[in-house]
Formats: sequence, structure tokens, C-alpha cells
Amino acid sequence: MEITTGEMERRQTKPRVYFFVKDESVLDNLSNRRNRPKNFYRTLLPEIYKKLGISELTKAVWSQKAGCRCGCSPGFILQDEDFAQDIFVDL
Repeated sequence: MEITTGEMERRQTKPRVYFFVKDESVLDNLSNRRNRPKNFYRTLLPEIYKKLGISELTKAVWSQKAGCRCGCSPGFILQDEDFAQDIFVDL
């Protein structure tokens, strides 16, 4: 698992955690966007938090529209965290 961070969009007030599957084709990505294994991704959050120095008590809420209004960028929104960057996880 590779973790990177990047700037948040100005409209966002809370950091997001996005997951990307390595070697997934564009067609697979498009067809799987609404069927991501969010419960599996949730099990990875403690490891991600530890690597980035985020409190393990941070509440994360899954949102299909975490990245944009059309639902193409699902991810977790970190509710109780002032981490100033979005988090990108390659699986």
C-alpha cells in the first residue's frame, strides 16, 4: 500500500481519503466506482492514520461524492481532523 498526500480543493473543509486500485483499467474504474469495498477500505484506515500521524479516534464517513458532486470520486471524509491535505492510497 502506497500513501501520498496532496492539496485539498479550496471548497473542502475536511480532508478526504481516496483509494485507487493499481492496474485497474479505465473501464474497470468507471464500472466499479459505485461498488467499492468500503468496509475493507475502512480496515486500512488505522494503518494509514498511524503512518500520517493522525489520531486513531478520527471518525471517517464514506461518501460517494467525496471528491465531486457527480459521484465519480468516492472516499472517506475525515470528520474530526485538521490534517491539511487529502490522502491518496494506491492498493
